Amino acid sequence: MRIGVRLDARELHAALLDGDRVHGAATAPVSGAAFPHAAADRALRGLIAAAAAPVTSVTWDISGRLAAALTTATSERSTHLGSTRGDDASACGEDQQAAAAVRPVGALRLVPRPPAVPAAGDHPAPLVRALVAGRGSAPGGHDLFGTELAPLDRAAVLRRAETMTRAGLTTVAVTATGATARPDHELEAAAAILDRFPRLRLCLSHETGGLGLLEREATTVINAALLDPAEALISGGEQTTKALPGAPACWFATSDGGRVSGRRLSWLPVLGLAASGAAALTAAARLAGTPDALVLLIAGGALTVGQVREGLPHVEADLPGVEGVRIAAPQPVLSTAPARCGGTALLAARSRHTADVIAVQDEAQARVAEDFLRLTHGQARLLRPDADLAAAGAACTEPGAWLDLLVPVGTGQTLPEVQLQAEQRALDLVAAHGAEPGSARIVRSSATAVGYLLIYRLQIRAVSTPVPGAAP
Repeated sequence: MRIGVRLDARELHAALLDGDRVHGAATAPVSGAAFPHAAADRALRGLIAAAAAPVTSVTWDISGRLAAALTTATSERSTHLGSTRGDDASACGEDQQAAAAVRPVGALRLVPRPPAVPAAGDHPAPLVRALVAGRGSAPGGHDLFGTELAPLDRAAVLRRAETMTRAGLTTVAVTATGATARPDHELEAAAAILDRFPRLRLCLSHETGGLGLLEREATTVINAALLDPAEALISGGEQTTKALPGAPACWFATSDGGRVSGRRLSWLPVLGLAASGAAALTAAARLAGTPDALVLLIAGGALTVGQVREGLPHVEADLPGVEGVRIAAPQPVLSTAPARCGGTALLAARSRHTADVIAVQDEAQARVAEDFLRLTHGQARLLRPDADLAAAGAACTEPGAWLDLLVPVGTGQTLPEVQLQAEQRALDLVAAHGAEPGSARIVRSSATAVGYLLIYRLQIRAVSTPVPGAAP
């Protein structure tokens, strides 16, 4: 049996699952501390006491807390700029108490020609600008073929790093042109910086991949800003899980519908954002008994539509995330609209077919769900789950991995050879995330030509299929 936990700014939701069946649920209000140890311990121990078999794993979805930490940072920035928010200020203050503080970070770009006007090198997204307290650039970077566009200016890199450390910054996001195809300059800059400033934390854009410079920089800055909140949440989840009877394994849900270890997420917390949406889609399909479905989620006065394919939520990269910022990390493909506007057009935009699963979490919206069921002429499955869908979905997750790479072809290797190497790397990551031997498989391997060039964008998704009789 497994337990999934969704931890947001104000509530903790937990679900006990045996395969595709919910055997128990718990909800507890939380506030104040960065991690609600007492509330989490009581809720999980209650579920374990009611379990008919040993609980083998606890998977935490901390995306709500991570998102709250980011939005709090932008709200604080607005306050400093003199904005008046009325009641929203109080709500944001509560969210801030429920999430560990986000510290400002530095942003260093490695580009062939730094901008003549410093302001021209800023990021267009308000969230990213709010998170960055020190910005600089230095010559460097590669083109899409991996050809060096400008030699890396290590002296300039160290000057920018020194300026940021003097300003009190402890974390820097480094983004180089062409790093997805060739990360050499990011790695060289990191080595030079750490040699001079060994206590500085660095996040490099090639670690998450992605095509666009702005998308990679936004992803890296957000990742850097989330290191401290994620550390507190992950440590709390691991300590709470370790103290439970039976020593269950501890995992953390990710936005691609998979799960990773705390160690992995602590360095790439951006992968934990949007995990709730992916988990809710997974649970809706699993509880409805179908591996492929168009899912309509009804909760909180909103309609959300997504797809599940082969038991996995449909995810893509380069989608808008928190506060509409487009990031390179994969996220579930969702369409959302207020329930009051009606959802016929929303469903039509998603598929030629009617919804396969209609899941309602809020009984106040039960009538809306029944109206949709009539629109499908009774062909959809109406689901009223006994537990929070995201918590149930977290319990269902398996190890996963996502790679987003740019690779030039024609320099001694063929595209099939390069693609096979990338697939093996993804499978190795799944194994490292706790998959049983022989359970990892590739579910997506696409190679898209970048314009007319002999360069391909590889997007590889690997997951683990549970082995019968193996402990999850």
